[in-house]
Amino acid sequence: MQPANGRQLARRSAVWSAIAMALFALLAVRLFWIQVVHHHYFRHLAEETQGRKWPIPAPRGNIYDRNGTPLALNLKVFSIAADPTEINDPQTVAAKLAPLLRMPPDELVHKLSRNGRDRHVVLRDTVDEPVAKAVRDLKLNGLIVHTEWRRAYPHGTVAAALTGFVGKEGDGLAGIEAAQNTLLAGEEGEMLVVLDGRLPRSRNQIPGRTVVTHEMAPGESVTLTIDIAIQAIAEDELAKAVEAVNAKGGTAIVMDPTTGEVLALATQPSFDPNEFTRYPSQTWVSHAVASPYEPGSAFKPITACAAIEEGVMSHGETVNCTSSRKVGNRTISCAHHTAHGVVNLDEIVVHSCNVGMATVALALGPQRTYKWVQRFGFGEKTGIELSGESPGQLSRPDTWPQIQLANIGFGQGISVTPVQLLSAYCAIANGGLRVHPHLLNRAQPAQPGSGAERLLAPATAERMRLVLERVVAEGTGKRAQVPGRRVAGKTGTAQKAVPGIGFKSGLYTGSFVGFAPVSDPRIAVIVVIDEPKGPYYGGVVAAPAFSTICERTLAYLRVPPDAPTEPKIVASAGGQD
Repeated sequence: MQPANGRQLARRSAVWSAIAMALFALLAVRLFWIQVVHHHYFRHLAEETQGRKWPIPAPRGNIYDRNGTPLALNLKVFSIAADPTEINDPQTVAAKLAPLLRMPPDELVHKLSRNGRDRHVVLRDTVDEPVAKAVRDLKLNGLIVHTEWRRAYPHGTVAAALTGFVGKEGDGLAGIEAAQNTLLAGEEGEMLVVLDGRLPRSRNQIPGRTVVTHEMAPGESVTLTIDIAIQAIAEDELAKAVEAVNAKGGTAIVMDPTTGEVLALATQPSFDPNEFTRYPSQTWVSHAVASPYEPGSAFKPITACAAIEEGVMSHGETVNCTSSRKVGNRTISCAHHTAHGVVNLDEIVVHSCNVGMATVALALGPQRTYKWVQRFGFGEKTGIELSGESPGQLSRPDTWPQIQLANIGFGQGISVTPVQLLSAYCAIANGGLRVHPHLLNRAQPAQPGSGAERLLAPATAERMRLVLERVVAEGTGKRAQVPGRRVAGKTGTAQKAVPGIGFKSGLYTGSFVGFAPVSDPRIAVIVVIDEPKGPYYGGVVAAPAFSTICERTLAYLRVPPDAPTEPKIVASAGGQD
């Protein structure tokens, strides 16, 4: 039998063992709660106590033209910041910083003495490298020298709406910068600066204990199809054209008609992306893709191509234009109320006859007209690599009254973007293949015949090329002629509609679109002048700019002049459309 003392000792041992096991269990639960359940919280708390996390900025990818000329690049800059909780004597620090940062000492003392939890105060957001080095050499606790990247646009206003710009946070806000932001931006890194265990205002960075916790990934550079020399030509001539007629603005595009590569995309008025906040936001928009308009007579070749393909009034049939025609209870008139007389399909285009083309559209009917308008790419986005692209406006054919069908035939009652219309003309220029306009340079651009979509029969495209050459030689596009070059194209003039009001007298859009040289088209060009004052016909306000852009661009590309020819010139029955 166990003595009483032994039994008591055993009971006490069991109690203490139970207590110990309970304590160990509580400790285990507590450790599990700290190390597993709230691991991230306590890790963050430890890092806040022992160190500071600083971002590692990622340099943005550059933007180049097709020849490697930079359109947007990065400049290495520095900024000076401070952690007020690490600064013991704000007055002394301010006195040393003031001459370097060229700031009043009182302003610095105010920033360095901030109370609360703000542990990152920017003192100067941009300094040059010698100043940054001098601040580092002070070796004062709490001062931070950041290395940053700032965007720079070396060509200023040239190609501004195309390249766009980035905001203060480094994100693209317009143009290619916005559309390709994911590719250009890269990924910011992070580093942990470990501090010693002194009191908060006495801590120092521990040498060699800066740890990169997340590697920075620089952005990818982008090469565009743009040629900055052709871009400068387009912008120069467009600016002159806009100024000459005191217009609201304008657009010019130069494209390779065989590949869809955009060689220039100009918008006026322009702005400087290095100082974009100084300009109205309307100037930031690339109107070539974002601002649809009624094309007017520049649309007539599209209707004519549809008629040829469908065999409608394309075999010599004629229309007698007496300057106007009734459609329902409405009347269609030609420009200047000119009577063109008896004209066939080709002459309707050459002399820009509204009555004739309305008759063609009515003969085609709504379904066939709609089919071909869609096939040419109208009513849908082209897919060009810019944000904010508009599909234009094309209603369903079952909603068209006869007057709308007639109007669409000569380019009213439908809205298009300049890049859509130029792409359609490229199919006429290249022998009937639809092209897709693009700005990103591809390693091997698609060539006609290599899987491209056939839009028109080669004979249709050839016939329309010769018709459009006659427009320039003897019709409404004479001011688009280029010495020594065979040029084809079409004028366009349309009254502008004001939302909620309708068509407003005095507001017009004048345009010219075409290509050169006719024998082997190397460039397709469109010029659109928005709200010219005074003369407003496309043949007057846009054709001359088209001519000079073609002349200068073909010379730059070293395209040899055409062999001398004796074009047949006949009296023009057209106006200045």
